[in-house]
Amino acid sequence: MQLLVITREDFFSEEAAVLNDLFEAGLTGLHLRKPGATDHEVRALLRAIRTDFHSRILVHNHQALSGEFDILGVHLPLNTLLQADKIRDKGQISCSAHSPAEIQAAATVADRAFISPLFNSVSKKDYRGNASLCTVPKPKGNTLWVALGGITPNRLAAVHRYGFEAAAVMGYIWQCGRPLQQFAKCQAAAAGLTKETNHETH
Repeated sequence: MQLLVITREDFFSEEAAVLNDLFEAGLTGLHLRKPGATDHEVRALLRAIRTDFHSRILVHNHQALSGEFDILGVHLPLNTLLQADKIRDKGQISCSAHSPAEIQAAATVADRAFISPLFNSVSKKDYRGNASLCTVPKPKGNTLWVALGGITPNRLAAVHRYGFEAAAVMGYIWQCGRPLQQFAKCQAAAAGLTKETNHETH
């Protein structure tokens, strides 16, 4: 099972060093999400991350930066993708889906899509999960469906059984100040969760 990490919403001291350490520890996909940040601020963080890790990064919004850096792609609002004609030159395209209808739509425009929120948020006390999204049939095709929302190590096997081939963690990784240790716990829980061990069909 692929394990993705979403950055903290705020910038913090030595953030690039921590992200480099996560990549060195085996992180294969980072979503660089900084709501309200300027292109300049996100650009500075990207420049501080080792260039050999850029191909594992998707930047949320800030489309212009995909032309400046050799990153994997961009994450954009689903409505933006549905109305756009020339997004595909930005590399891999990611979006979020929060309902059965949005899941169907995401399959037509995205290479990967977060389905959320599945469980109550770890970091946002008032952000409630919608467990029914776990069982929404996922359209056939090449879209990578990513479980998001309240993801912790003890929930990885469950979402895998629901047909998710990837999961994204944010609050669990960052809230206690030990991201490397928390990431290692997620890695251990995700180990062995492959297509062959997923017996449910969707």
